[in-house]
Amino acid sequence: MLTRAIRALAGDTTPAPPTVRHPKPAARRPVLTAVPTHRAPPPAPSAAELPDPPAPVATVVRGAPAGPGLVDHGVGTAAPSQDRGAPEPIARGVAVAVVDTDPLVRTVLKDHVTSLGIDAVAHDSLASLALSPAAREPLVVVVGPSEPPPAVVEHLQEFLEAGPDRGAVVLLFDMSAETVRSAFRAGVDDVVAVNADDAELVGAIGRAVSRVHTGLEEARPPAPVVAPPVATPAGRVITMFGAKGGTGKSVVAVNLGVALARQGATPVVLVDANLQFGDVALMLQLRPEHTIAEAVVAGDRLDGDLLGELLLRHKPSGLLVLAAPPDPVAGDRVERADLGKVLDVLRERCAYVIVDTSPRMEEATLAALQAADDILMVTNLDMTSLKDARLGMQTLGVLGIATSRVKLVINQSSSTNALSQADAERAVHAKVHTVLPNDPAVAESANRGVPAMFSAPTSRFALTVAELARSLRPRPAAATARGPAAREGASLR
Repeated sequence: MLTRAIRALAGDTTPAPPTVRHPKPAARRPVLTAVPTHRAPPPAPSAAELPDPPAPVATVVRGAPAGPGLVDHGVGTAAPSQDRGAPEPIARGVAVAVVDTDPLVRTVLKDHVTSLGIDAVAHDSLASLALSPAAREPLVVVVGPSEPPPAVVEHLQEFLEAGPDRGAVVLLFDMSAETVRSAFRAGVDDVVAVNADDAELVGAIGRAVSRVHTGLEEARPPAPVVAPPVATPAGRVITMFGAKGGTGKSVVAVNLGVALARQGATPVVLVDANLQFGDVALMLQLRPEHTIAEAVVAGDRLDGDLLGELLLRHKPSGLLVLAAPPDPVAGDRVERADLGKVLDVLRERCAYVIVDTSPRMEEATLAALQAADDILMVTNLDMTSLKDARLGMQTLGVLGIATSRVKLVINQSSSTNALSQADAERAVHAKVHTVLPNDPAVAESANRGVPAMFSAPTSRFALTVAELARSLRPRPAAATARGPAAREGASLR
């Protein structure tokens, strides 16, 4: 057992520190459940008492000869050939380093990470790592729990600010909100409890590696844009996305649709793709006679004329709405391809198509994200919302969706928020595009079924939404490229 090995090497006979119990039914192997921390080091054992040191593990580069007992698994993985076959590469060209001030903990943690199929080097401090050859490569550092968290956070912030090609995962005994918050503020990718299972540690390292790859991609100079010979007449799809419910995403979607329609960009359609629990029609006091479920039933017969018959019109603004089914069971019958076809037809006929989605990563949400020209990631300034927003950004990267299409929108911001805009940017690893203020008039307008753009047009919320709408409109040259012919016969209702 890993725990017993560390305690025996350290000569520690004190009880192990209490571990946090997570309600997972399956048995799991802890990462480091009884690492002695924050104490004077015990007397060093004699040479006769020490076991043979583990064989050094070197980074294996695809195409290079593997050392004795090693199998070439590609960049970032190395494993004894007699123990297992080729594991799934985790690091993918990113070096992994283990840092801990305690030599015993450092050795055991490094061996444990290597046993999970992740090649790693070990250092006693971030300062020594910064001077090593590994620091000249894209790098994820796994920091052990021996040093007090405040000192770890202080040293990590300076280390990570050296460039976009560095990430960090921190193992902690103290998982208090303040400790976790300070780690995220320092730019740490993830924190893992010392008694977490192997899957959590591997997942945290994998997410940090993905974020490093994303940072490197964004740091590269953009490729020259070659204009197509003929502009394709098409509307713009704007997908509202939030990895957590309750952020006010639907309220923002409704008011953004009204703002675009009032600014003269018509037709504007708001599609409620929260298929089980969509509230867009209710927020506009509309009674759906037809819903998106009927568009799915039409199958191959679906075209602009038929789809136009299914749309509701919000008369005060001119905004068109394709409502969600009133029955959640009917929403289950809408597949990803079905929503994709609906969006393709609307894009041909409309200036803007706004898609409100479910906070769950379901088929309809995936279709809306993949079809989007712009993705508005709506979140709030609290720890759980920002954590879910960061996971949402990482999921978009896994789906191959460029982060350049994502615009981070902070909703319900106020002076009483414990976190700031800068905290949000560090936590999500993205620049904030728009900050929507918290305004009591917004909640009141939603309950009345009257968008804040009408009930409180001079409020800071309404003015900021109007500015957000203008930022999403193409420049005059792009609008001209679409041409008036693209809108000929585009009236849907």
